[in-house]
Amino acid sequence: MNTTSRQRRIYQGEALRAIAMPLGGLGTGSIALCGDGSLRQWQIVNQINHLACVPHSFFAVWGRCLRPRGQAVARVLQSAALYDSPGPAAPPTANDHQVPFAQRALLRELPGVQGTTFTGEYPIAELAYQDDALPLKVTLEAFSPFIPLEADDSGLPAILFNFTVSNPTDKTWQASLAASLQNVAGWDGGAPLDGARSFQYGGNSNSLVRLGEMTAIHMSTARLPQDDAGYGTLALAALAPDATYLTQWDELRAFWGDFADDGRLSNAADSTPSAMGRTWNGALAVPFNLAPGESRTVSFILAWHFPNRYFDYDDRHYVALLGFSDPRSKFWVGNQYANRFRSALDVAAYVQANAPRLTRLTRLARDTFFDSSLPPALIDAVTSQMSVMRSPTCFWAQDGRFYGFEGGNGASTLHTDPVGGCCPLNCTHVWNYEMTLARLFPPLERTMRETEWLIQQHPSGYLPHRVLLPIYLPRATEHSLKGPDSPALDGLLGGILKTYREYRAGGDPAWLATVWPGVKRALDYLWTAHDPERAGVITGEQPNTYDISIYGLNSFIGTLYLAALLSAAAMAGPMNEPALAAECRAAYEHGRAELDTRLWNGEYYVQDVDFAQHPEQNFGLGCHSDHLLGQWWAHQLGLGHLLPAAHTASAAGAIFAHNFRDNFHGIRQAPRVFVADDDAGLVVCTWPRGGRPAVPTEYSDEVWTGLEYEVAALLLYEGQPAPALRILEAARARHDGRKENPWNDVECGDHYVRAMAAWSVLEAALGLDYDAAAGSLGFAPNWNPDQIRAPFVTAHGWGTFTQDRAGNTHAATLFLAHGQLTLNRLRLVVTGPATSAVVSLDGQPVTVRLSETGGAASNGAASFEFAQPLTLAAGQTLAIAIAL
Repeated sequence: MNTTSRQRRIYQGEALRAIAMPLGGLGTGSIALCGDGSLRQWQIVNQINHLACVPHSFFAVWGRCLRPRGQAVARVLQSAALYDSPGPAAPPTANDHQVPFAQRALLRELPGVQGTTFTGEYPIAELAYQDDALPLKVTLEAFSPFIPLEADDSGLPAILFNFTVSNPTDKTWQASLAASLQNVAGWDGGAPLDGARSFQYGGNSNSLVRLGEMTAIHMSTARLPQDDAGYGTLALAALAPDATYLTQWDELRAFWGDFADDGRLSNAADSTPSAMGRTWNGALAVPFNLAPGESRTVSFILAWHFPNRYFDYDDRHYVALLGFSDPRSKFWVGNQYANRFRSALDVAAYVQANAPRLTRLTRLARDTFFDSSLPPALIDAVTSQMSVMRSPTCFWAQDGRFYGFEGGNGASTLHTDPVGGCCPLNCTHVWNYEMTLARLFPPLERTMRETEWLIQQHPSGYLPHRVLLPIYLPRATEHSLKGPDSPALDGLLGGILKTYREYRAGGDPAWLATVWPGVKRALDYLWTAHDPERAGVITGEQPNTYDISIYGLNSFIGTLYLAALLSAAAMAGPMNEPALAAECRAAYEHGRAELDTRLWNGEYYVQDVDFAQHPEQNFGLGCHSDHLLGQWWAHQLGLGHLLPAAHTASAAGAIFAHNFRDNFHGIRQAPRVFVADDDAGLVVCTWPRGGRPAVPTEYSDEVWTGLEYEVAALLLYEGQPAPALRILEAARARHDGRKENPWNDVECGDHYVRAMAAWSVLEAALGLDYDAAAGSLGFAPNWNPDQIRAPFVTAHGWGTFTQDRAGNTHAATLFLAHGQLTLNRLRLVVTGPATSAVVSLDGQPVTVRLSETGGAASNGAASFEFAQPLTLAAGQTLAIAIAL
């Protein structure tokens, strides 16, 4: 695939203000590469601090015409073009546009480039630099390796920076690229840094290491014991054996004088530990010559290794959970990457040894997602939220379990400290909306289910909605101050749904058998505490993700319950429990009839609640954006319509009709403001027919991108692509770089987990239905089905699906880009009865049996049963040609 063949999103001018793509591996922390070329949001030392900035860490270029000999030009590869001009007002909950003092100070001391442009297609960022004084063309490609389904290679604590310098002139030029990094070993990620000074510094040393074609500076500290939270190492490496070096420097002007003179560093390799209160910076420079028309790529690696992740329970959430405060205890959790690597130098050496493969597959993943006929806003939504699981919101513990906060503290969480994670941990009701991790790295998602059912679950069957670490501590019976007072019912129902999702995605009955007892206990709890009649309806207290409890019959919790019943019935089959399956289906049948009869108002579903008994925190006659949450789940699990299809379609359309706003002038957003007045968005709840309670459901007047992506996917499933696209375009227009960062959807914290609902938009557009246990894959596109090209991901492989329908011919292909895919059955939607079909794998005929054909123009089906399981390997194409 060729990136030049597609229209690419290039951020420039005002759109560079809030650009900050987080780079880093799964659970490793991250550093953001920003629109001005700077490195910000340094969150690699097991801490979340959205405004953290490390001074003296930057890249630079030097050039001089060799013949005739000209004057040397040196520039920091960073631009101050927007620093002193006011930009459009960002919502008060966003701060990615704020320029740290250290970045301003750097460009007051040293010359930066005049301008930049930024092309961001996650997981790869590309920068181009402009400066009239330097005729050489300089570009950067930066990424942390990202390969769907390959968690280890996607979980490296490293960033690869590929700089390319081209000479468009007719003269020979000397050139050099430099990288500088501060040794932050010992820093807690929150303390202020002043140049190379901090009270947390001291005993820091940098050592030169040459490994084959790599020149590296290894950074460490001798001041701290190896079990200290601040203990760790960094590495700055150039993939060049002839790199010049300065292992230790701390005076900016002296360093610049050394580099700017001839593009080389003085090759001083001192490793003396720093004095107390100080650290060292280290730098590498790679000089080279460029003939007219010639280009050279120089690669740098920035790697880190901070193995000692601890949980400190001097936090109000954990005080509430534990019932006591113990700020002096250090509960060790660790990082998974420490199982593989002993130091940052080990990480850098691995990246160097595997750079061609890691680079090829990362680019392949990028191109597979972006080489698509789907609307740009849809692809932007899906890919941008991939970054959340590799942001500091999430971490991968040394025992292999995956964990996540709701988000990272920041401008939207004024009720908490500005440093740290918001609302720990693995919050069941917020993670109810996440689909991205589950699809791209299913084994990691399965660890979350194992934590819930094997460790967290109360003997009575409910799930505490927050995980307490370390896991050897007693499980909590009380709940955090932030959230519903009782265990989140939507989180429990979601636990059942997510378990069925993981089983369908992986198809492993042995895994299902390990967690099935927990699912059965959850059903027993539901049928004891919430639905003792087993009638498929819940009317009592329903604690939920809106941090309150609602009451009475409603389709928000009601459809989640219906979907959970069907999911439990489906899992009971492979678990050989037909009686339980029948009981779940009977409850479902009764419940769906009850919900439709009692809640349908002719346009959408309302809440049947006694306001005399429950006057606050209910929505009553309102049109709630979440009121078909269970149907959103059901579509993704292949469960069909939970309620009458015509009613569901109407209700989905009503959400858009009543809750979408073209702008927010004169519209009150409370308690938090996530949308600027000029922007469009979907509010949580409205009352188009009146009846707004005096104290409605919490957050009714806010805009959450997680709900926007959910509703957009629901509309696609319901055959309403136009409003779905309008919602997506509005959400992504808000994150266009001018006011808000395209890779940071904010809710209660930065890089908020709920926004990973965006993955569902892709599966809705494709109408994808994959069941690994059955070896079944189906496509029923809900976006431009006559001509579609889009990425797909299955349990062990990913690639591209294409479909072309015209007249009496129907052609489809499955190209597997990576991994493998084994199929027993493939289903497609056709526009009429199929008279013949030809199936081939890389041009070789495949024997199939065609069945389930015909139907209306929009929903006919053709099912291809393979004579024996068919396995596609990476690089192979399965082609289907159908005659109607």
